[in-house]
Amino acid sequence: MGGPRQIRGLVVAALIIICGVMIFLAFFGNPSDPENINFDDSGPRLVALSALAFVFLASFIFGQPKIREIVQGTLFWGGLCALLVVGYTYRTDLVQAGYRVLGALAPGLAVTQPDGSILIVRDATGHFVLDGRVNGAQTHFLLDTGASAVVLTYGDAQRAGFHPEDLSFTVPVSTANGRTLVAPIRIDTITVGDHSFNNIRGFVAREGSLSGSLFGLTALDRLQSWRIEGDRLIMTP
Repeated sequence: MGGPRQIRGLVVAALIIICGVMIFLAFFGNPSDPENINFDDSGPRLVALSALAFVFLASFIFGQPKIREIVQGTLFWGGLCALLVVGYTYRTDLVQAGYRVLGALAPGLAVTQPDGSILIVRDATGHFVLDGRVNGAQTHFLLDTGASAVVLTYGDAQRAGFHPEDLSFTVPVSTANGRTLVAPIRIDTITVGDHSFNNIRGFVAREGSLSGSLFGLTALDRLQSWRIEGDRLIMTP
């Protein structure tokens, strides 16, 4: 017998809460818009009255529930409603926290969005790491907007099919560690997510001189647009 009574209490409590919310919105409007707060508005409130009618109708249909059942139901539905309101209020912070978790769990993961753009989340170190392929070989890039071109490490270049005898380290460049020489190359294909960049100008760093390959401007310039929004890198092919 306790089960049906609890159900009656939950239903009545839910209707009471819905009624209260509708009355509040009917009289005060959207609380997030200051212009909607009007304590002198006395127009017809048919929606609120209809909700009240539903509450009384439910009371007659389900019988008279106990006060304890109503209190339990009110606490349950009221808590659930409060949780939803808090979640909606802080939805932006929750989304950003979700992106940070994604960046920590899957750094470099390129997610293709419904509009065709590619989303990459900042990793735990604060950098944007891109999982890609160079000529079909798996390559991890570090986004470097200060690099004029794509730069491959010596090991990544070998895995991508560039042979040591074909590399000529003749181009001087300035790096954070000083000046060095790199070898100019042409990369057939760089793939990030579902998008491929073809015939990309790049360089190969000397062995041991670069800790990771750099995703520079010769690849970024092939995009329609790219932007950084908080912890997100959004690239539009």
